[in-house]
Amino acid sequence: MLYMLFNMLLGQTSAIDNLLWGVLSNYLVAFLLGYYIMSSSLGGIRLSISVFLIYFLIGHFNILIEAYIFNVSSRQETALEIIRGFLISVTFAPLYVYIFRTKIVQEAVIFSKRSFIGWFWRILVADILYLLLYIIAGLVLTIVYPQLLQFYEGKIPPFDVLINTQLFIRGFIFISIALLMLQTLNISVVKKAILIGLTFAILGGIAPLIPPNDLMPAYVRLGHGFEVGISNFIYGILLAILLRSKSIQKIEIHSELISAPSSNV
Repeated sequence: MLYMLFNMLLGQTSAIDNLLWGVLSNYLVAFLLGYYIMSSSLGGIRLSISVFLIYFLIGHFNILIEAYIFNVSSRQETALEIIRGFLISVTFAPLYVYIFRTKIVQEAVIFSKRSFIGWFWRILVADILYLLLYIIAGLVLTIVYPQLLQFYEGKIPPFDVLINTQLFIRGFIFISIALLMLQTLNISVVKKAILIGLTFAILGGIAPLIPPNDLMPAYVRLGHGFEVGISNFIYGILLAILLRSKSIQKIEIHSELISAPSSNV
């Protein structure tokens, strides 16, 4: 409800009309970020910054850049939505940390070092892999769901703009957030992979597409929901496998309790 009220304050008057869809979307976002917070080795302001980066870059910026190059939103609309997304993320990140963080003792995980060459080829492969999955998912969607071609008629960007945006902006954002989550989560590699996949799929596609909006009709949002949900989930898991580092030590560290204290009766 706080999220809906905040959206209304920022001028999104349709928030009240799509209340139920908005609640479902925000619940999914809160669930994912809450699980990350409860599983993170970070605390305090560093955890808030980490949550902000995940929420803003995956849940807002990466999506809006895609909408802009496909002429779904104008430059002014995109800029306004990026500002709105920034304000939402910077406001709700510390709030989520306050609500979900319950640990007093955390375990800082120390990972084994990797050479520059080792990182270079992994990041290069990860970036190219995103482009390949993006193209495959798009081709499959147009074959299975040809109605989308009518919506995008005259909106598809030049090939070089499309490729460069995926390789040098969106792909690197996904890789950066995957590295951030891999280095700050204190759970098994399998759970890390699943959480990163779900974050990319839900935060980076499904959740924003659930509430009705003026930019995309329902059939377009539905088609993209399946496309992005599946391809981003697969990509997140592959990234976790490709970029993971072995943990060599865990150190207990003490931090102040950030969540609201409970009273014993």
